Amino acid sequence: MKIGEFLLQTLEACGVRAIFGNPGTTEIPLVRMCEGRERLKYIVTLSEVAAVPMADGHARATRALGAVNLHVAPGLGNGMGGLYTAAIARTPLLVLIGAQDTRLAHTAPILHGPLETMAASVCKSVWRLDAKHDAPATIRNALRAALAPPFGPVALICPPDVLEQTCEQTPGPVVAPRLCGLEHTDAARIADTLCRAHSPALIAAEEIHWHSAAPALRALAESLDAPVYVAPYTAVLPIDAASPAYGGYLSPAFGGIGERLAAHDALLFVGGRSLRTTLYSPARFPQVKTWLGDDPALLAPAGEFEAAYLVDLRQALSAIRAAAAGRRARTGAAPRRWRPEVALPAAAESFHPTLAIHALLQAFPEALVVDEAGLSTSDVRQWMTNNAGDYMINGSGGIGWAMAAAVGAAIGRRERQVLAIVGDGSSLYAAEALWTAQNRATRLLTVVLSNRRYATLNQAATKLIGAELGAFTIEPPVIDFSGLARMYAWEFARARSHEELDGVLQTLLRRIERNTLLELVFAADARPLTADRHF
Repeated sequence: MKIGEFLLQTLEACGVRAIFGNPGTTEIPLVRMCEGRERLKYIVTLSEVAAVPMADGHARATRALGAVNLHVAPGLGNGMGGLYTAAIARTPLLVLIGAQDTRLAHTAPILHGPLETMAASVCKSVWRLDAKHDAPATIRNALRAALAPPFGPVALICPPDVLEQTCEQTPGPVVAPRLCGLEHTDAARIADTLCRAHSPALIAAEEIHWHSAAPALRALAESLDAPVYVAPYTAVLPIDAASPAYGGYLSPAFGGIGERLAAHDALLFVGGRSLRTTLYSPARFPQVKTWLGDDPALLAPAGEFEAAYLVDLRQALSAIRAAAAGRRARTGAAPRRWRPEVALPAAAESFHPTLAIHALLQAFPEALVVDEAGLSTSDVRQWMTNNAGDYMINGSGGIGWAMAAAVGAAIGRRERQVLAIVGDGSSLYAAEALWTAQNRATRLLTVVLSNRRYATLNQAATKLIGAELGAFTIEPPVIDFSGLARMYAWEFARARSHEELDGVLQTLLRRIERNTLLELVFAADARPLTADRHF
């Protein structure tokens, strides 16, 4: 069996069903071996900038190992921003990197580069296929690393001549190491801290998603009548937004986080290496703090944790709940709803972004939402009712991820309606992803919020220097998104008012059978109601 075939069959045994890539000459053996396969498809993208977020979105939506193929040094360079985002989001991703034929390596051929050094900056480990004698073991070791917590991208460098060599090994599933559970005495200790507290709170991050721990998190929080706050920039929603325990996302600033948590005297952090923040502000966290997670590279927000455990999160949360059973009574007849209540703005003649977001969420309550809506993101979080895992952001703080990630999610979850909500600036980074969506006949709805501004940057500028900056604009010229849709053979609709949006939504509710781009055009100075939460 060829080593390339061994690789593909091993991927299939590990549940991988798609490899996203923008192939070049060095990937020809891999692509050829994917031709005609039933279980594993090679999905062509038009750039690595689109390929990596597609694989990331596919992995998150399916909660499974993702795979992406990058073309030697320039292709790896193009994909590094997306790999950085996948690393922050804890996405288990196998990154198959093309390399020049080993027989040419000593000549420094075209596209040659320091692949190991480049990949190591954004991947948790890097492996290379050197010879047929150890290639099967290297493939299994790379997969084991990708499937073991703490999760993240793992690189496997694949010279084409090595893929064409033969081996005698038999492909099969890889058994990855798992974390242990929480000991009974430690679970009882944490339960005692939470039950004795006047007002405990939980702070959750994306590890909840990858440990399949959302039901256990919700059950513990609701049994304690305590909130679950989502850590800033958490890439996948860790608790059902409809749960009374959902307290919303924390501000990405220590000052705002400190204010939000001031009423709580005990904090249980579940996942997360740190609290990811943006603009500087001081804060104190005097509460008793405990941490559960899977990454030993831990950074406490202030002071030290009373206790910290590397554990399987689903088991640990269930053990704490069992230890706390019956010890903390609810203060009211009904559980407290911890998400702050915000009244919708009154209907107005001008097209209001908050009312538009609310209308979208009401029209598609069961959709899997991929969010890169800029200042409107806080509005999405305020009114969404998504189940855990059904709301995703990039998590790294960059932009340009969502357009492609939504395509990957739509390919992976064809039975679901996927809704991408993207700012006009963000939509332009990897718009070529729309080609792959049409090529693969998805039925994605992508909504572009068009205000011709980098409004998020002006929000930050206002915080930092007290004024907006004229450079943060993307007009003139005004971008014609109908032309973008036409170029990739997507359906297109546009709304400039609430009445037009209502009409479009009524039409879309009857049929989203083909990929559709919906542009919502707002005044340049239109502000979402909750925009102040953004920083």
